[in-house]
Amino acid sequence: MIALSKRQYAMLGTLIDLKSEYMNIETAQQFNQCSFRSMFIQGWVSYRPGKGFHVTKDGSKAWSEYHSAEIARRNPHAPLTRLFDPIANGLGDLWHRGAA
Repeated sequence: MIALSKRQYAMLGTLIDLKSEYMNIETAQQFNQCSFRSMFIQGWVSYRPGKGFHVTKDGSKAWSEYHSAEIARRNPHAPLTRLFDPIANGLGDLWHRGAA
């Protein structure tokens, strides 16, 4: 599973929006450098001398995987997590385990 920090998400999105264009050093200097460094380490961003920064195939794959992550439950009829308090949220006894 791909996990992107807030800054990585924003930075990778900015680079993805450039499509096949490159981001020059002057533009890159305006952004938080921690996200650049971490994306270099992951192999999601690369630099081409004379052209600039761009998203790699791995970066595009990470972006796609992040946006296509499955969030549906295997059994949508199962009770909600124990961290969810049905009484406090006005659902009453109907949502207690075994009541369905």
